[in-house]
Amino acid sequence: MLISPAILEDIRTDSFLKYMYKHVLAFDRYLDSTSNLTINLKGFELDLDDPSDAPDPVEYKIPYKMRWTKVYDNMQLCGFYNLEWFFALHPDQTPNYTMMITLTGTHATPRNPKKGGLGHMAYLAKFHEAHRKAKDLMRKYLETDRYLSMLEGHPKSGYAHAHNLYFLYNEPSQKALDTIQNHWNNTLGMGSAKHGIKIVVNQPRNFNDIKSFIAYSMAYLGKTTIGDLPEWSKYDVIFNTCLWLSPRPKNFGGIGHRVRACQPSRALSRIMHPHPQKGGYMHLETSVSDKKRNDSSVLYQASSYDVNIVAWENFGGDEPDCPIVEVHEF
Repeated sequence: MLISPAILEDIRTDSFLKYMYKHVLAFDRYLDSTSNLTINLKGFELDLDDPSDAPDPVEYKIPYKMRWTKVYDNMQLCGFYNLEWFFALHPDQTPNYTMMITLTGTHATPRNPKKGGLGHMAYLAKFHEAHRKAKDLMRKYLETDRYLSMLEGHPKSGYAHAHNLYFLYNEPSQKALDTIQNHWNNTLGMGSAKHGIKIVVNQPRNFNDIKSFIAYSMAYLGKTTIGDLPEWSKYDVIFNTCLWLSPRPKNFGGIGHRVRACQPSRALSRIMHPHPQKGGYMHLETSVSDKKRNDSSVLYQASSYDVNIVAWENFGGDEPDCPIVEVHEF
C-alpha cells in the first residue's frame, strides 16, 4: 500500500468521492505491484570500430518505468533542464513571446455535486476531446510547433484542467486570441463567464524570463509524480486514478484513450528528450523480476536466442565477472 490509509479512508467516507473508492484501491494495488519491478536485458556490446573484435556479453538491470515511478520523475525533470539548457546554448532560438493558456470547464464540486452532471471519468472524456480540438485550433492560429500541454487536477475537486505553454516568435493577433477563446467557451461549450479560458502573453526580456517560464511548468509535476505522493491530497489521488484508468475501455472504468499529464509537441520533445546515438548493441532477452516476490519471468527472446545465448555464455555471460549494469537513474 503506497497511498496512505488516512487518505484512503477519507475517500471512502467522502460523499463526493466515495464512488471512486474501488478504482482508487485498484490504482494503489497497481502502484504497489510495480514499485519493485526491474527490467533485465541480456545482449552483446559490439565494437563498431573493429567488427572483428569478439562481442562482450552484458546484462542491464533497469528499474521498471511507468508514469508513477521515480525513474519517470527524473526523466521529466531532465527534459525540462534540457529545455533550459537549449535556450541557454542557442540564444538565437529564444522566443519573442511566451503564452500560457489555462483551460477549465464547468464541473461538479463538493458544494455542488450535481453541477455539470458528469462524474470524474465522464468529465475527463469530455475534457480530453475538447482539449484535443482546442490544441488543433491553436496550432493553426499561433503558428508554432513548440508548445507543451500539462494537465492538473483541481485542488478542491480532482477534476482535470489544462495549462498549455507556447513559445512564439510572432505576437498573436487579438483576432486569433478572440477566436481561440470563443472556440473553447462557445463552440466546444466548455467555458462560462467564470470558468473557461485564461490567456496570458508575455515578452521575455532575457534568458531568466524563459527559465522562469519553464520553471513555472515544472511546478505542476508535483501533482502527478510518485516522489511527491506523501504530499498528495485526496483530490490529487482521484486525479491520478483517473489518468491511470483512462486507457481502459469504458466498460472497465476508462475512456478508451490514454490521457497524459505532460505532453510536449514533437518539436519540443526532440529538445527535451533527444535520442542518443545508437551503439553496437545486439539484444537477446528481456525479462522482468519482482524483488518483493523474488521471482522473474521472460517477456521477450530474439528469434536467434537459442543459438546466441550459447555464444553469450561461452563469451562469459554466465560468469560472476560478467558486466551487469544497474541503471538507477536517467
